[in-house]
Amino acid sequence: MCELLGMSALHPTDVNQSLALLRPRGGEIGPHADGWGLAFYEGRAARVFKEPVPAAESRCLAFISEYDFRSTVVVGHIRKANPSAFGRASANTHPFSRELGGRSWVFAHNGKVPGVRDDKRFVLGRFQPIGETDSEHAFCFLLEQIAHASGGRLLGAAELEEALRRPVELLNEMGELNFLLSDGVHLVAFANTRLHHVHRTCVVGACQQRVSLLATVPLTEEPWHPLEVNHLYVFRGGEVVDRSEAAERPTDRSELADHDATTPMHPGADRAQALQG
Repeated sequence: MCELLGMSALHPTDVNQSLALLRPRGGEIGPHADGWGLAFYEGRAARVFKEPVPAAESRCLAFISEYDFRSTVVVGHIRKANPSAFGRASANTHPFSRELGGRSWVFAHNGKVPGVRDDKRFVLGRFQPIGETDSEHAFCFLLEQIAHASGGRLLGAAELEEALRRPVELLNEMGELNFLLSDGVHLVAFANTRLHHVHRTCVVGACQQRVSLLATVPLTEEPWHPLEVNHLYVFRGGEVVDRSEAAERPTDRSELADHDATTPMHPGADRAQALQG
């Protein structure tokens, strides 16, 4: 099918190491040769790069892999078109992006949810697909539900999870649903087949960094752990938001202001380089 890559970090960092390991899977050592895409956040806006070409052959991705784009949230995808009729086209290449509440939202999906475009439960309104994939339709449906729940404001982690729980349950009934979704502050992850996670920390002197990486297939020899299937995870600042904590404490507005700024790397940046993606 496809492969996902996600990162949530406390401070902006790059995913160069992960891209170097993921890139060959896009048509060289893996079959995912129908496109690639990456989204990096700069405040409220996502920088989205994507091409309907094999990742392993892309000069653009090779450049990005060495450019040191830094972000607190990254969403990536390498694609194998399924069905093949919805083949190589920019409109069908993940991640997809839309505006909601004055922010970029991005979404990448691994799997198939056949029938979602014809099912009356998933009728769309404001958000409409540009391409032909069921993945993009599912993204538009989820955004409709978030927009209804939020009234245009940025939701906290617990509110976001609550807004997504029932819509994700409905989509989960339709087929294979592994996805990453982000508003630039939170990274939402869900899998009903497979998605893996590794957590890295550095708390030494001025080095205060947390990084959570997610990938369909582990990228390194570290002890990656499979996410619990059929379970919504919300990451923020490099770690999973504890459900009880999120329910008791709404998202701090000052914390959101920090995420909306173009934050320089923290004082311990040199020592934290080992924690990059």
